[in-house]
Amino acid sequence: MTTTSHSSLGALRRHCITAVACLAAVAAFVAREPAAPAHRVATTVNASVSNADVLARAAAPKAPRTFSYGWPVRPFDRQHPVRGSFADPRSIFLGAPTRHGLLTSACACSYHQGIDISAPDGTPVYPVRSGTVRIVTSEWVEVDSNAGSAFQYWHIAPLVRVGDHVEERRTVLGHILKASNHVHLTQLQDGRAVNPLAAGNIGPYADATTPHVNRIEFRASDAASPLLPEFLHGRVELVADASDEPAIPVPGRWNGLPVTPAKITFRVEHLPDHRVAIAETVAADVTRSLPATPDMWHTYARGTHMNMVKMGSHRYWFQPGVYLFKLTPAPFDTHRLPDGAYALIVTASDTAGNHSSSTQIFSVHNRASWLGA
Repeated sequence: MTTTSHSSLGALRRHCITAVACLAAVAAFVAREPAAPAHRVATTVNASVSNADVLARAAAPKAPRTFSYGWPVRPFDRQHPVRGSFADPRSIFLGAPTRHGLLTSACACSYHQGIDISAPDGTPVYPVRSGTVRIVTSEWVEVDSNAGSAFQYWHIAPLVRVGDHVEERRTVLGHILKASNHVHLTQLQDGRAVNPLAAGNIGPYADATTPHVNRIEFRASDAASPLLPEFLHGRVELVADASDEPAIPVPGRWNGLPVTPAKITFRVEHLPDHRVAIAETVAADVTRSLPATPDMWHTYARGTHMNMVKMGSHRYWFQPGVYLFKLTPAPFDTHRLPDGAYALIVTASDTAGNHSSSTQIFSVHNRASWLGA
């Protein structure tokens, strides 16, 4: 499933009012686009999609994905809601927002090492593969399987002991703890976490939802306020706010809360001719495994937080997460581009291949004459 969205003419003009070349780019950009349908909205991100469109896309036949193990709760051969994605930001802030409304206080932050499968408290949890119990704690167990693979099951009251042999779909490892309402599943291969939602892992799993790039912004630094896109110069942070919906709705208080996309890419085109200035570049990709750098802030920009974030002693129930992706690991040097108008196109994808793109027009002005020097 693929969708693409662009800024309206009004939004483009608003970003280009200071440069004649940029205004020319607007005309060419719009001329390149097909006429907007009546339901399209004038935003810098995704166009509206009717319910009929969504249902038609969801009903479109797809080849079933291959998988190698079932779900850890009954029924094993039916897909269950996933309320937490692999590598999403796990963030507990030690204080309140401190700068520009962004969460810049000290943080116990990390990548989510697995997926959170929604299920009622007390639900029995079973191994997805047979193996030997290697670790047992008060709330999680690890089962080693063959060929270097292992699985961890968190937020359960264990019923097994170290050394026990357990059978997939038969042995009850434990029951989901009170007030947890989910089991966390970590899949390890040779000691490294891999994405259970990647093709060939858990199943059956189907996903017809489309990730979206909600906004694109430029910052002078990681914790700074957004810059005007029509006056970029020097080094800037490129940041994209992107999110996805769970493949099937999550019940209870987690219903409607977003999850993270699996992949973010971007490219830059020169305007008005749409020549490629920077080829398609991967900003983040957790389709199969975690980023090489363990620091969460290597992937996410400040202002990012998990669903129902905790700040200081207060938990913000029902508060949706915000996922701000850095497009480059270090600030982008605008001197890489000649002065002029450009389109930054960002694409968000999931493990099923659904994706959509959004565009932000910007102008580079590094010459002294443009800056009044």
